[in-house]
Amino acid sequence: MLDVLRTGRLVLHPVGTGDHRALLAHWTGPRVRRHLFDDRILCAEQVTEIIEASLHDFATEGFGLWALRLAPEGPLAGVAGLRRMEGPAHALDVEIVYSLEPEHWGHGLAAEAARAVLDHAFDVLALPRVIAEIDEANTASAEVAEHLGMRPFEEGPADGLSRYVAERVRSAEAVKA
Repeated sequence: MLDVLRTGRLVLHPVGTGDHRALLAHWTGPRVRRHLFDDRILCAEQVTEIIEASLHDFATEGFGLWALRLAPEGPLAGVAGLRRMEGPAHALDVEIVYSLEPEHWGHGLAAEAARAVLDHAFDVLALPRVIAEIDEANTASAEVAEHLGMRPFEEGPADGLSRYVAERVRSAEAVKA
């Protein structure tokens, strides 16, 4: 069964085909896509591919993308999740991603959702670390990463991304064993 995550204000459900229309609208909104997709407009087929990849990742990896809602059946407030990073340098790395509908910006919901996802990554999946790649112009997203306790570890002015990392803290008993 796919994990539903809950926070004080949010219900996070794994994205599914029923979220397609809302995700297409969310990800093609100009203020959201600016930092997520390098300002490219996704087509319906690409959203379908993202949903299918997320469902596959939940089945094989235990993680994927969650739809954020303020109420179980409420409208989409955003998306948060984990995805395997691409490229040989990051073959084992997992990235945290998050986005909100602009009307919800500035209320702490991105940090709340990202905290639930990061806790799932460390407490349930026992991932050793999680990376965030953030557009250098997206200072609000960088603030969310820092609020989560992530620390910058690499800046890439050539690609316009700042990279942050969070590492799982092992208990003292586990370290002694």
